[in-house]
Amino acid sequence: MAFENSVKRKICLIGDGGVGKTSLIRRFVLDQFDDKYKATFGTKVTKKDMEIKKDKDNIIDLSLLIWDIMGQEAFKKAQSYAYEGAQGAIIVCDITNRKSLVNVTSWYNDLIKKTKKIPVIILANKNDLKGEAKVKDIDLKKLSKKLKAPYFFTSAKTGENVEAAFHKMGNRLVK
Repeated sequence: MAFENSVKRKICLIGDGGVGKTSLIRRFVLDQFDDKYKATFGTKVTKKDMEIKKDKDNIIDLSLLIWDIMGQEAFKKAQSYAYEGAQGAIIVCDITNRKSLVNVTSWYNDLIKKTKKIPVIILANKNDLKGEAKVKDIDLKKLSKKLKAPYFFTSAKTGENVEAAFHKMGNRLVK
């Protein structure tokens, strides 16, 4: 039986290979982290149910269908097929890899060509490696303003801001 306040939404996690998309999903859904890098080939879909509080009397049961999309450049065409039907997207960069931040705009543009305007959030992941950071807060502020997308510094390893970022997306999806 479906509840009146139950909704399903498809979101895509996109960004360069190795930025931590799969690790962020694993942290959010299972509250686990694995140091071993395993490239995603194709697309992996994970479901996570969550409650979004619209106001004190209105709680939405949100089922997030999280599409983990491979980040390798050679698969651009296949990636764009996975965007179809997406209602939100999280674009991930790695704070230790400046090129991954530069590429966020390209990921955004490819996404918007296929989906038109949908809610987007930018995650600067691997914030547990601040000492090696090549991406600064000012960089994210500029990009956030340009793309009209909020951003978070996250760490899939420690869990920093992972829950907050996905809840922000959930709130944007049920507005």
